Amino acid sequence: MSKTDYSKLSKQELLDIIGHLDRNRKYGLVWEEEKEPEKVVAECGNQIPVLEEIRDREILYDADQPTHMLIEGDNFHSLTVLGETHKGKIDLIYIDPPYNTGKENEFLYNDRYVDINDGYRHSKWLSFMWKRLTLAKKLMKDSGAIFISIDDNEIAQLKLLSQEIFGEENFVAQFIRKNKAGSGHDSGQVAVEFDYMLCFAKNKSELKFAKEKLDVENDKKYRLSDSHVDFRGKYYLRDLDYRGSYSESMDYVITAPDSTEMLSGGKFGKPNTWRWNQDKLKWGIENDFIVFKKTNKQWKVYIKQYQFVDNQNRKRERQLPHRALIQFLNSEGSQELNEVVAQSIFKFPKPIGLIRFCINLFENKDITVLDFFAGSGTTGHSVLLANEADGGKRQAILCTNNENNICEEVTYTRLSKVIKGYQGPKKSHAPIPQNLKYFKASFLGKKEKSETDMPIASVLK
Repeated sequence: MSKTDYSKLSKQELLDIIGHLDRNRKYGLVWEEEKEPEKVVAECGNQIPVLEEIRDREILYDADQPTHMLIEGDNFHSLTVLGETHKGKIDLIYIDPPYNTGKENEFLYNDRYVDINDGYRHSKWLSFMWKRLTLAKKLMKDSGAIFISIDDNEIAQLKLLSQEIFGEENFVAQFIRKNKAGSGHDSGQVAVEFDYMLCFAKNKSELKFAKEKLDVENDKKYRLSDSHVDFRGKYYLRDLDYRGSYSESMDYVITAPDSTEMLSGGKFGKPNTWRWNQDKLKWGIENDFIVFKKTNKQWKVYIKQYQFVDNQNRKRERQLPHRALIQFLNSEGSQELNEVVAQSIFKFPKPIGLIRFCINLFENKDITVLDFFAGSGTTGHSVLLANEADGGKRQAILCTNNENNICEEVTYTRLSKVIKGYQGPKKSHAPIPQNLKYFKASFLGKKEKSETDMPIASVLK
């Protein structure tokens, strides 16, 4: 009996379904049920998924350095196994899934490409992503985060889907990435030069991103100096008077050097107020953090904002939260990949800078990074470079299929060359002495009936 053939159900069966729907009614995303269940999901349900290590592709360069994993096979299979070996161990997930544009040779589902005329195109994509993101969530540490690149075709659906899986309260940011330097003539009516990167936390209260360090030494607004320059650095003047959240305790009379009385905004009351209270102002005058200036017969009061100290004269490194508007061009990714591997499969590989940006949001240098749409290998390359740059012990776990031999001829080849060193078209590149293990997704055999309710997975050595 078809699941949608309600005409053959009894009255009580229909009432039970209505009651169930009513109890579970909520705001969220709804899509058509799969007409063709994914083969790999059925296979992993009926057989025992494992990862088989391919010894002759192992690269052991330096035993003291991290060992990365490259898994060849369907990423649902890989995630199922990792759910047993790496549950709750992943700090950072970055993925670049199919954008589902309907273009030829982009989104493969059950061995067939989904084209623009497929009426279930979005439903297939959502089912595909839901299963994988649900498995991915189980791998994340409570302090972990996932980053998902996407464009206008599925951004709305993906955000709703991610909110359902990770929780609306764990949404961190929707980064807007400028990905083209040209005018985007392929965009139709409007030149679109951007795509997106969604970020969700496993538990937002546990996630702590590093802040962006400001280059105050080269910031031209710090152009004034005084006798404290060796310790405090240069400074600029910041008006003590401002329009902000009003407080009566910050609305008081200040006496200028010639005994003129001043008020914030020229009068008591809203909207103006002083930035500092009276005790802090007294301290600032005594410690040379305050400047009085007379212009056009009127006095102004300024704070000296120094490069290297805060407003309590304590050494500090000036930082701000990273911005959600970023620029990492696809052309850079193409140049970086083609410098290592001569290939024509990946037209728009993600640039190393984008992945390094995500990695650098984590202050910990020993994180585990997962990419289960590894494709061109940018994430692995980025982790290798990040470790080389700061001596970190980050580990990369990369999963990709071998469609068109991409795992063997692009992903593995790229990582192998970067580790061993290589001569590119433009310059030679020294080795980055780390290690790599290569695995293939496979099955041990059929599950027993008692095993069908829970996945059994292992890594074969």
